[in-house]
Amino acid sequence: MTNPQGTIKKEDVTLTHPNLSKLWLDSGDVMRLLHCSRRTLDRLRANGLPFYKVHTHYCLYKLDEVVAFIENHKNTLE
Repeated sequence: MTNPQGTIKKEDVTLTHPNLSKLWLDSGDVMRLLHCSRRTLDRLRANGLPFYKVHTHYCLYKLDEVVAFIENHKNTLE
């Protein structure tokens, strides 16, 4: 599933898993998945990336919502 650098390959993320909506990611997971910085993640949230604030500085994300956001916005994010 991961290559030697520890990154997840796009083809390893399947959208047909029945429990996809139950998979939660923290900010670090999302940054590793999208290969982005904390500032870029902040910009994505400002542009509508769904997130759930658990504590003052702690956010969680549903994997299916992150994937759907990227799929819906991939032309504007390039």
